[in-house]
Amino acid sequence: MRDLSHPIATGMQVYPGDPTVAVEPALLRARDGVDVAALHLGSHTGTHLDAPSHCIQGGRTTARITLGELIGDALIVHLGTPAPRATYGLPEIEAVLDGGLPEHVPPIVVFDTGWATHFGSAAALDHPALSADAATDLLRRGMRVLAVDTLSPDPTETGADFPVHQVVLGADALIVENLCHLDGLPARVRIGFFPLPIDADGAPVRAVVLS
Repeated sequence: MRDLSHPIATGMQVYPGDPTVAVEPALLRARDGVDVAALHLGSHTGTHLDAPSHCIQGGRTTARITLGELIGDALIVHLGTPAPRATYGLPEIEAVLDGGLPEHVPPIVVFDTGWATHFGSAAALDHPALSADAATDLLRRGMRVLAVDTLSPDPTETGADFPVHQVVLGADALIVENLCHLDGLPARVRIGFFPLPIDADGAPVRAVVLS
């Protein structure tokens, strides 16, 4: 079993414009008899799930997503060490897989760019991204959860229109962002994403390789 989640901590990196993160004492054992922390964070903090309602008017919120959709067979696509701001379309992804993607992919497809090592630094903003065409084709092949080790499957930039989000969430599929510790995993594993049970546009998750 392997944990693929970034720890949630005060001051951790968030997507530009998202709420800052603070984990602070609310009650103290010495004063109140118990320790209780107060949490201030956005729904897209750290390793997290994007529900369709994040970008799609009338889309499902986390309350309507079942755990069965977030646990299952996964394809891990190791993309090596791409250049900053590189955009991966279907030909590049097929080349990495030596001969092409399978016609039918498992429900969960995970992209390992190696960019998780930059999380917490300015370099994290210059991450590689997927093309909308690649996302469309992955959906056609059976993908229902797109997971990445970057801040977003789209470029992180001012005024972005989030084309991959529009394609994936618009198909009522799901996105998981900010995975880590993907190095060395085989191409096929079972993964579980376990979100906080809140009715919102997304939620932090504990991401775990089950086998």
